[in-house]
Amino acid sequence: MRKISLLMSLFLVALISLGQMRRSTEINIPMDLSTSRPIVEVMIGDKGPYKFIFDTGSATNVLDKQLADELGFDVVGSDELKTQGPQRLTSQRVAVSGLGFPGTNISKDVEMNVVDLRSMLPVDGVMSSLFFKEFLLTIDYPNSVLNVALGELDANEKGVSSIIQNPRTINYNLEVDGLEVEAHLDTGSPGGFSLPHSLKDKLKFKDGLTKGGEIRTPVAGYQPWHAQLDGNIKVGDMVFRNPDLLLVEGFEYANLGFKVAKNFRITIDRKNGLIRFAQGKSSGPRKTKVKRAAQPSASYGGTYEGDRKVFKDDSGVWSYQRAGAPIALQMSELEKDYYKMVVPGHVRAPMEIPNIRFLRNDDGEVTSIEMVYKERTDGPFKKLAN
Repeated sequence: MRKISLLMSLFLVALISLGQMRRSTEINIPMDLSTSRPIVEVMIGDKGPYKFIFDTGSATNVLDKQLADELGFDVVGSDELKTQGPQRLTSQRVAVSGLGFPGTNISKDVEMNVVDLRSMLPVDGVMSSLFFKEFLLTIDYPNSVLNVALGELDANEKGVSSIIQNPRTINYNLEVDGLEVEAHLDTGSPGGFSLPHSLKDKLKFKDGLTKGGEIRTPVAGYQPWHAQLDGNIKVGDMVFRNPDLLLVEGFEYANLGFKVAKNFRITIDRKNGLIRFAQGKSSGPRKTKVKRAAQPSASYGGTYEGDRKVFKDDSGVWSYQRAGAPIALQMSELEKDYYKMVVPGHVRAPMEIPNIRFLRNDDGEVTSIEMVYKERTDGPFKKLAN
């Protein structure tokens, strides 16, 4: 058995064989940020697309157990996966052929660890940033793309700092109110700043600490404490003044999750051990993703924007499913043309699940849908208050 450090917020896997890239070539891989985690679509051979979380907090590629069984991959070993703290999880490792991105000729044969992911989140796997270790990788949150290119960062360039190469996740030194704190970039986390609980006596807080609900990963559980820092945190050249954060029992180092990372274009140069946080700017106004049916209908049923299907299930209940998603969500009517989407009881949903509103034209035909969130204001979908 080999040991792999899997500092997960949870999950991973994906692909890339870019050995044939020319020096001038770049590849932009779309990211879906609607769940506060970057999700990319991948193909496995001629099957898919499947949904994978791109997770810089994971040091190994992960495949859902059910999907691994369905595709019949050979078990080639087992590994001991870990997270922050002493907890461990033993996982089988399978050989996966032809992992690639839709619409490209990029594919790679890889080994992946098997974890029961679908019981926790509606995803098929997790992709580690180690997949791109030979390339210059930019996580462009404002433009919702993962940019893969040849090149390198300049250590003297503004906003560039060193990566701590051990463990194999993206770790660096974060400045927390004058303290140098080892932190890791955790794109798989929907949270913001999470610090080790052991720092509670070294920092000042506005109103003390408040105990929160347990944080769960496939490997372990952690007790968080909510607090507002009486001081600043510096990320790249951006200063976060008096930020809200978590102090987490059992964490060895800090985490930087989506709520903070979404402000940046983050470039990672593993070959030279460098990382750059640049304040992100969109290349243009983000189009609201209003889903348009191929054929307008008086009924809700149909396919919207090519990959979102609304249909009646075997019990006659309206349901919603996105292409590649492992489960369908049943829809419970709140009012005319407005539904709550219900996650099956065996699936945990740590992020907000939107409601769905059907939009009609002047003739009463359903032409589009909107995703309606109560809390979130980020992501690619249009957000409306109730």
